[in-house]
Amino acid sequence: MNNQALTPESTAETREIVLAARAAGSRLLPAGRRTWPGAGGWTRDGGTTVSTSRLDAVHHYEPADLTLTAGAGIGLDRLARIVGPNRQWLPFDAPGSSAGTLGAAVASGTSGPLRNRYGATRDNVLGLEVVTGDGRSLRIGGRVVKNVAGYDLVRLFTGSRGSLGIITRVSVRLFPIPEADETLLFAGGPSEAVSMARTVCTSEVPVAAAELVEGEEVGADRAMVLAVRLLGGPREVEESRRRIRAALGTEPWRALDDGGSRRFHAARIGWEEGASLVARLAALPDRIDAAVAAARACATRANGAQGSAAITADVLQGLVRVRAALPDFDPTRLAETLATARREMEALGGSLTLSHAPPQVGARVGWTGSRRETAALTDRIKALFDPDSVLAPRCP
Repeated sequence: MNNQALTPESTAETREIVLAARAAGSRLLPAGRRTWPGAGGWTRDGGTTVSTSRLDAVHHYEPADLTLTAGAGIGLDRLARIVGPNRQWLPFDAPGSSAGTLGAAVASGTSGPLRNRYGATRDNVLGLEVVTGDGRSLRIGGRVVKNVAGYDLVRLFTGSRGSLGIITRVSVRLFPIPEADETLLFAGGPSEAVSMARTVCTSEVPVAAAELVEGEEVGADRAMVLAVRLLGGPREVEESRRRIRAALGTEPWRALDDGGSRRFHAARIGWEEGASLVARLAALPDRIDAAVAAARACATRANGAQGSAAITADVLQGLVRVRAALPDFDPTRLAETLATARREMEALGGSLTLSHAPPQVGARVGWTGSRRETAALTDRIKALFDPDSVLAPRCP
């Protein structure tokens, strides 16, 4: 990968960069703050990074309408400071998002545990300004909730990982910050915690998020903790607390109120940081027990003599992640371990993708699994917006 980074200050300058690269036959790698440059095998083919970090102006913010339009390079941390005084927030809580930019969050399209209450990232993007790989500047969607013009294209570019265009401006929907924020921690052994997680998945209690966490990470003397987050008005949270206790038939090991709850989940956003390997295993929520078992087996097999591995699960999305340090590893053995876990997940109707991995392992096992069913369609879409493959392609 070329270490040089281009930092355009406008959409017009971004377009000039794309047109120059197309004329020269070179490749560009769209990025925000470049905090995770190697995630998902994104840099495997090299190229010059185009960072949107200088496109960070707020162009429109209307608190009464709960909408905001800003440059793609605005940090999510800065955005929170801007809207916070009005008791508003953008509940993007995907892994690593606290250090990233608005444009990167939209380009990755990854959602965190709060998706259950607020919808996926793509559900809260109202409009985009994009420079496509063939040098066109497009404005799609709008900046108000009622505007649905170009909505399908907004959803197409959200999660495209920069493979179709460089996002330069984003309009999003904001939400009021809940009056009450409480997280109930239920501790137990792995099977007990997974059983409680299944109960939460099938209950009718309005839970904002639910995660399984390794016990040692929260200081519990049990193997695993189920963290159930409740958001809303004080009475709503109180009633949800009563109902979730009744559904689980036990009292929480610990309860975190307001600031404590927010700090706990902010720390969860950084769970993947510093890991050499992060695998994401996805299945239907009602198969969370099988997904956790597959993840635990994968973590055990991936854990070298001096390594460390841990798992966590977003219960309501059916997403389990494996994190490992891998100070010393056998690439062949690790690739076989991941391939086995992928086969197990696909047998469940799920999938395994790699967020972080040693390059030789990612190349051997594949970052996202088979694309045979969708390859023809995605290739045609790529040709419509980036016919000369100026921009980074999808991960293999």
